[in-house]
Amino acid sequence: MKVLITTDLYKPQINGVVTSVVNLYSELKKLGVDVKILTLSKTLKSHIEGDVYYVSSFPVKVYPDVRASVAIQDKCISKLIKWSPDIIHTQCEFSTMNFAKIIAIRTKAPIVHTYHTMYEYYIRYVSKHEKVGKNLLSIFFKNLLRSCEYIIAPTNKVYKSLKKYGLTNQIKIIPTGIDLDKFNREFSEEEKNSLKKKLGIDKKDKILLSLGRVAEEKNIDEIINYFTEYEKNNKNLILLIVGGGPYLEELKSKCANNKKIYFTGMVDPQEVYKYYKLSDVFVSASQSETQGLTYIEALANGLPLLCKYDDCLDGILKPGFNGYFSNSYEDFKNSIERIFSKENQIEQMSKNALESSKKYSKQHFAKSVYELYKTAVKNYIYVPIRVRPIRKVKSIINNYLIS
Repeated sequence: MKVLITTDLYKPQINGVVTSVVNLYSELKKLGVDVKILTLSKTLKSHIEGDVYYVSSFPVKVYPDVRASVAIQDKCISKLIKWSPDIIHTQCEFSTMNFAKIIAIRTKAPIVHTYHTMYEYYIRYVSKHEKVGKNLLSIFFKNLLRSCEYIIAPTNKVYKSLKKYGLTNQIKIIPTGIDLDKFNREFSEEEKNSLKKKLGIDKKDKILLSLGRVAEEKNIDEIINYFTEYEKNNKNLILLIVGGGPYLEELKSKCANNKKIYFTGMVDPQEVYKYYKLSDVFVSASQSETQGLTYIEALANGLPLLCKYDDCLDGILKPGFNGYFSNSYEDFKNSIERIFSKENQIEQMSKNALESSKKYSKQHFAKSVYELYKTAVKNYIYVPIRVRPIRKVKSIINNYLIS
């Protein structure tokens, strides 16, 4: 089978979409699938590197690191049409989705789409009117995704959100997998103490870890507020915030006088596991996640979770087993005290966390997606595109049809 994965986001960016694409690509290859990736170049020049096709693009200032492209008459697209994929798996809803539709029309291939991003939490970046923005989102996605044979929702939370948009597509819940092996590494006490010293952390301190993109919608302020109140009477606890993002400098400014809150900024992806291994508990108050791969990564490193409740945590966080929900300061305080009350308590929760992570392997993820591909291809009936009144769109498609 020949599979084309399209995504606006790709390496060297570090986020859930990129992690999902990279893991899916590598595991499908192991299953004997012929896979290529179509993404956006970081420059105005298109190029090809192995199985990855980069289409020229330009930066969009709506949100950091976002790029777009209108280069629909591009050599990369022409080559992928000639390659003729059996199925196209789209990962983003913008530029590369348009490219995918052109390729699908030319090759008569079905499209499967993974819905990664809860856009309602990002409306503030483009509109001051939240209610109007959500209504427009519903109309936009209902029309954009109606040509997809299947939509993959990473969690039930995403499934319910798509249903609210009024989508009638077949929706399949498949949790995104992660590379559990990369966290199966030794990190000695000596190495931990060395990293603590480098960061300026006392080796006796217990560490609460917040790791991921530092953006306003991640609601890190709530964690900081709870921690600041709690550490007034608990001096052997620190909050370590790992990651970069548009909200980092503002947060650092807010916390300038708190010597128990540490910021690392962006870290090398190969070094991320060290910060998980260094820490004792993973904390989050975000409600903008589709699945929250950092929750799974934390569990894979044996960290109990202390998180604000969100639908995406259903089935992941089991209160009293591998963590606790924290929906108020009292929840936060009581949960911290339960976790650290006895030495064997955190040890048992750590073992439970590791066990909880096993069902989210990238191997299981890729096999589930591959089975969906086979179903989609088997049942697909090509319907010719209806005549469109927009001459420009028609001429572009015709250009590829005769190329």
